Amino acid sequence: MKRTERASSAQVLKKTQPEEFDLVILGGGTGSTIAAWTFAAEGKRVAVVDRKYIGGSCPNIACLPSKNIIHSAKVADYFRRSKEFGIAHDGFTIDMSGVRDRKRKMVAGLNEMYMGNYRKTGAEFILGTGKFIAPRTVEVALIEGGIRQLRGTNVIVSTGTRATLGTIPGLTEAQPLTHVEALELDEVPEHLLVIGGGYVGVELSQAMRRFGSKVSVIDQNKRLMSKEDETYARLLAACSQMKASTSP
Repeated sequence: MKRTERASSAQVLKKTQPEEFDLVILGGGTGSTIAAWTFAAEGKRVAVVDRKYIGGSCPNIACLPSKNIIHSAKVADYFRRSKEFGIAHDGFTIDMSGVRDRKRKMVAGLNEMYMGNYRKTGAEFILGTGKFIAPRTVEVALIEGGIRQLRGTNVIVSTGTRATLGTIPGLTEAQPLTHVEALELDEVPEHLLVIGGGYVGVELSQAMRRFGSKVSVIDQNKRLMSKEDETYARLLAACSQMKASTSP
C-alpha cells in the first residue's frame, strides 16, 4: 500500500511541477497572517491558502464583527437610558439591517487592509481548498477554478476551528443559528433562545436583549461562564439580571 501511494504521488508531481516557496501556510487566520507578513518582509517567498476568509475567522465572522454588533447594541442602550444623561428623546427604532450593514462595511475594510499588507510584504494570499499530495507539497483547488501545486521548504498547518452543533437530540433538525448566522440577522428576534452560557452566548444574549429581544439562556452547568473565574462570573450574572430588569 505504501509503495502504491508513493508511486501515485510521484506520478502527480511529474504531471505538474509544483511552484516553489520558502513557506506555505494552510489556513489564513491571525497566526498565519502574522507569520506570512513577517517572513515575507524578510525576503522569503510565502504563500497562504484559505478556502474562504481573508484573515480567517477573527475579522470576518467572530471577534471583531461580534464587537461591532455589541457596540451598536450599547448605543441602543444609551438611547434608551438617555434621560439618565439629561437628554430627552421621542423614541427610536432598531434597524437590524442597518446594524448588519455597518458590520459588513467594517469587515470589507478589514479585508482590504489585510490584502494591502499582503501586497506590501510580498506574501501571496490564495483562496482555495488545499490538501497534501506529497511531503511538503500542497494542491490547491482554487475558488475561481483551476489547480495550483505549491511546495514549501517549510509548511505550517494552521486551519483553526469552525462552528459546530452539540449532540443534543433534535438540535440539528431544528436548524439553529450559530454565531456566524446570528451576526447576519436583519431583524430583531422576538424571542431568542441561547443554548450555552459561555462568553460567546452571554455577549450575544446581552446584545440582543439591548436591541429589544426577549432572551433566554440555557446552560447545563451550575453557573454562567463556567470556565471563567467564579468571582467574575457571579458579577456578570448579577449584572445580566439587572440589565434584564431595566431593558424593554
